Amino acid sequence: MRRLAFLVCLLPLAAACGGGGSKSSSPATTPASTGIQAPDPGKQAFATLLHAAIKTDRKALWDALSKPSQKRLGPYQQFAETTAPAIARALQPFETKDLVPFISQNVSSQFGVVAVRSGTKALAFPVRNESGTWKIETPGPVTFRILGPAPGSKGSVQQVAVEARSPGVVDDAIVWVDGKLVRPTLAPGQGRATVFANLARPLAPGTHIAVVYAQQGKNASAQAWSFNATG
Repeated sequence: MRRLAFLVCLLPLAAACGGGGSKSSSPATTPASTGIQAPDPGKQAFATLLHAAIKTDRKALWDALSKPSQKRLGPYQQFAETTAPAIARALQPFETKDLVPFISQNVSSQFGVVAVRSGTKALAFPVRNESGTWKIETPGPVTFRILGPAPGSKGSVQQVAVEARSPGVVDDAIVWVDGKLVRPTLAPGQGRATVFANLARPLAPGTHIAVVYAQQGKNASAQAWSFNATG
């Protein structure tokens, strides 16, 4: 179900790495991509979500979500019966007192992004500022197709690339590898954009986590996935 997409740690998508064929491109220019230090909006939002899941408090889980997310997943009774249990199950690998988000920062006055990791599993999602309180944002019209490296794949990695799909033109996109910002190139188009980040050198052997964030108008989405680099 699309409304549960933000809970998926590893998506079964495999495609050749692309993005080099775009005719025009420009670097993403958010506070995060320009290196400006930003407040930490996601830590408390994720802690609230996780605590509600551990306590099986479906009303608290509902209250942790943004209003647009509630509209997508509601009404409440439907959420409580179907989506809430699925969220709780997806969060089980992250139920540890020592878990700290490895990405948690705002990217605009309206949105931030938070990502957590447990072994090879990872979750990333936007948080939305609602009257000074940051709420968890579930995917709306903005979706991703991972171009490379594919989730769970093995090989030499020197580029991370995704395709972002949206009703309009994507305004901005950001990429992190292992929690470190990698300035991406955004090649936007109507309904579809290529986002790719070229790395200075191939990643060291081992498991790595990539996170991508994209924003289009009042909609935002984020996704995390793991892969194995061979050097």
